Amino acid sequence: MINLVIDRIMKTAFASSDLSGKTIGNWKVKDVIANNDITTQYSLFYNVENDNGPAIMKVLDTEKCYGDKEEGISRMELLSRETTAFHYETKVAEACASRHMSNVIRYIESGEVDLDGYAIPMVAYIVYELSEGKIGDFLKYSSKSDFVVDLRMLVEKLRSLHQVTKGVKQLHTNFIAHHNITPQSVEVFDSNSTFKLGALHTSHTDQDELQSPESGKLYNGDLTFAPPEAFFAPNKRDMGSYYQIDTYMLGNLVVYYLTQLNMTTLLNRHLPYTLKEWAKGGADYQAVLPDIINAFEKVLKNIKSCICVEELQEPIMEIISCLCNPDPEKRGYPGTFMTATANADLQRVLTKLDILYKRGERLLAQYNHR
Repeated sequence: MINLVIDRIMKTAFASSDLSGKTIGNWKVKDVIANNDITTQYSLFYNVENDNGPAIMKVLDTEKCYGDKEEGISRMELLSRETTAFHYETKVAEACASRHMSNVIRYIESGEVDLDGYAIPMVAYIVYELSEGKIGDFLKYSSKSDFVVDLRMLVEKLRSLHQVTKGVKQLHTNFIAHHNITPQSVEVFDSNSTFKLGALHTSHTDQDELQSPESGKLYNGDLTFAPPEAFFAPNKRDMGSYYQIDTYMLGNLVVYYLTQLNMTTLLNRHLPYTLKEWAKGGADYQAVLPDIINAFEKVLKNIKSCICVEELQEPIMEIISCLCNPDPEKRGYPGTFMTATANADLQRVLTKLDILYKRGERLLAQYNHR
């Protein structure tokens, strides 16, 4: 009973934790959405709606900002960091919307309001279009019992990857690196036919009006999907290195679509130590790179068998091999290694994925007419 009273007091202390049933601007707040993404641990998500339909509202979790204690950082520093990051995401989302990026989640509005009756009345929020879910909830995997079913699933994955790549290219064209391309950041729309990148909070940009609060870090996304070099804290931390990370993570996503595991996880299975353990032990990345490349080549051989259509195996493996190269300086297609904007690399990937999924569609049509 006492715990219930304390919990209620805490909820009425922080407006951001008690929005269900309230009205924020012209949005009616419905229920809170469960959030298991470690990169958004200081945010709350609510289903909302207005006369134009449903949407999702992301809110700065002031209760968690005030209540949490991270090692080596004061609560005031934590609060300052998270409010700065939230403001940055708002600006990036506004920029993406103003530049009409068709494969990046659509920003609707943002704001800050105070609600009466709370010790901490502030509610800072961003409203995005509501998706049908994350791609991980929609992916289906081969049973190896029905070739046509497996081919259909592969075509759907290639189509999704084509649209995700288009979203990454749209960001890069506008000098923004996404930095966290994972199944959690791919949003699904239109009955599993449209795919957009969400999770803009981890992005990097060097534009003066959009300086990232995490610009001092090489990587600030989900470490489960991080490229190998991110564990070793290299000195190179410029937009070129951020684009290289996006390139790896895009290849990582291709691997996940095919195997339910990502390249980073698979690499760790073929190394004497995990990447994290190696880095903690003080290893130099260039010194261990030959071992990582050796593990990479072993992983590639295993992935090939997960592609059900023999004539699509080599071109798909070529994409994975180029995008996930453990050497950041060699990541991408020969002759187009990372330039100032990395557009050359992603345009070739986009073209190849377009050809592949259309070839798969033709094959599927042939089998369906037999």
